[in-house]
Amino acid sequence: YADKRIYVWYDAVIGYLSATKEWAALTGSPDAWRAWWREGDASAESFYFIGKDNIPFHAIIWPAMLHGYGPVDDDGWWLKQPTDVPANEYLTLGDFKFSSSFGNVISINEAAERYQVDAWRYALTAMAPETQDSEFTWQEFVRRVNTELVANWGNLVNRVLGFAYKRFDGRVPEPGDLDEIDRAILETVRGGFESVGALYAARKFKAAVDAALRLSQEVNRYVNDKAPWQQVKTDPAAAATTVYVCLQAIDWLKLLFAPVLPLSAQAIHDYLGHDGLLFGRQYTEMVSDARGEHLTLRYDGSGATGTWQAGKLIPGQSLREPKALFIKLDEGVVEEELARMGAR
Repeated sequence: YADKRIYVWYDAVIGYLSATKEWAALTGSPDAWRAWWREGDASAESFYFIGKDNIPFHAIIWPAMLHGYGPVDDDGWWLKQPTDVPANEYLTLGDFKFSSSFGNVISINEAAERYQVDAWRYALTAMAPETQDSEFTWQEFVRRVNTELVANWGNLVNRVLGFAYKRFDGRVPEPGDLDEIDRAILETVRGGFESVGALYAARKFKAAVDAALRLSQEVNRYVNDKAPWQQVKTDPAAAATTVYVCLQAIDWLKLLFAPVLPLSAQAIHDYLGHDGLLFGRQYTEMVSDARGEHLTLRYDGSGATGTWQAGKLIPGQSLREPKALFIKLDEGVVEEELARMGAR
């Protein structure tokens, strides 16, 4: 067969399985790979996030290969089929393809140094080409961050937490009886655990973050209507109730945003006086195997405190002094970044 060749995409997708088997062997548990690949085992699911040009290889060729292998060993179990293949369309840089050859490229390491990571995560999610090709432009990046992330969610968190910390001795205020408006806004936000959660589960991330933003806007409207900064002058008890309702809503909203905005969600978690890490701990570690030493990215979720449910914020809980959640971008960013790219 010296004149024969294996189609690259037939060979490449095998890496998903072979890498798992190699990992199991190198870590001294050669059968550990089975738990990830056994058909019918609900403890593991596989999602292939790809570009649309790779759909045939992941939705036709790879499933056919997995099925064609047949039963594994004498146990008679089959290799697990993909749970889903969420394929995006193309994200372009303005009218051009991203290309390092032509300087049409954004280094994520450099980008993370100049702008907040959660700002990037939000903007890229909002502009993601989930159902059609879309453009990334620096103008749109600035607009998304300033008019959506900062002006909506960031504004709500900053003004409510800042007011609560200053006017209620750094503690979650004790609420009085909730009126119909109070109960309605809490019920609306609570419903996000089902509605927003369903969108995340369906891999509709743009729709999920947009739905969370709409809920944030509803709470902003509630704050404006109740005006606790006015209430506190004549009816401190009413102001305490309003602020408590807002803090409770923010405590829930942080979880609805957390999959896309994990760093700011953790910051809000801390400001509200909670302890622990929402997502557990991610860290790097040197590990050794038969091939030598490797720097690996590890995750320990044993200490994670975040759960997808509407917990109760405890009145009297100490708040931590809040800081501005997101940084508003100067319009000059657009020209600066275009000039930087032109200089490559």
